[in-house]
Amino acid sequence: TTVLKAKNQLSELLRRAETGEEIIITRGRDGKAFLLSALESEPATRCLDPDPRWMKRVAYADEALFESEWSAET
Repeated sequence: TTVLKAKNQLSELLRRAETGEEIIITRGRDGKAFLLSALESEPATRCLDPDPRWMKRVAYADEALFESEWSAET
């Protein structure tokens, strides 16, 4: 199928890929081809640890909140 058709039928193509069918999406007539297939994966587990990839990019300071702004009810 083409990219334009895939955009309009994405849900259907994903359902077909889930059943094991390999879907090939092409960009135009002479463009590159892409293979859409389902991957088996484990269910996601929730992790509350900070992601080390973001540790250096995200800056925050506890001093931004004053003690008077804290609420014991929350």
